[in-house]
Amino acid sequence: MVIRLVRGASARPDVASGPAPVVLRVIDLADPRWDVAAEAGCLDDVERARAERGTAAVRRRRVLVRACLRRVLGDLLGTGPAGVPLRSDDGRPFLPGDPLRFSCSASEDLALVAVARRGLVGVDVQRHRPEEVRDAADEDWLAETERVRLRALRDEDRPEAVTRAWTQKEAVVKARGTGIRRSPVDLATPVADRGQVGGLHVSPVPVRPGYVASLATSVPLDPDVISPVALTPGGRR
Repeated sequence: MVIRLVRGASARPDVASGPAPVVLRVIDLADPRWDVAAEAGCLDDVERARAERGTAAVRRRRVLVRACLRRVLGDLLGTGPAGVPLRSDDGRPFLPGDPLRFSCSASEDLALVAVARRGLVGVDVQRHRPEEVRDAADEDWLAETERVRLRALRDEDRPEAVTRAWTQKEAVVKARGTGIRRSPVDLATPVADRGQVGGLHVSPVPVRPGYVASLATSVPLDPDVISPVALTPGGRR
């Protein structure tokens, strides 16, 4: 696994989706129906400038993820995507004076947007490649308790458990709004689908095969509410 030290995205609670404490949307970034130029039209100048700093693939991902975040928040706030008053703090988006918390994550051609009604929220998705995680025990981001628990797993279960641990750590630091600026060895995960990490509750997010995703929240969630809805080109959801 190639471990990237990245800035965490902000988070924000959901208000218009009924009783669900968290709104989850999944985006297929490879869908050929996406009109990237049209989606870029709802971004502000800062967002567009950031998107331009990268390869064509990076630009596409940045435009679509931010546009989809704006679309989800716009639905909740009763405004169009361009009307969402997003601001940025050290690269992390936030809504001035608004209680909603939100988090975004993308890996290759899959992205997730999470918006929470109350408390903190962070989400992370990673492309899972077993061959890249087999040497993770030699890296410095796993706590000793995690290493012990990983060694107790069957060989065939260990790679995905490692990827899961990384997504849980990423989700937690995103919920905190700090991002990963140093090795997250102090965040010991349960080496299980769900549990507690750093005072937050982590849960698995069901995504398509080949990916692993985790959600971090201030309160434990019923597994039934953790079901992302596809956000599609041209659709509001």
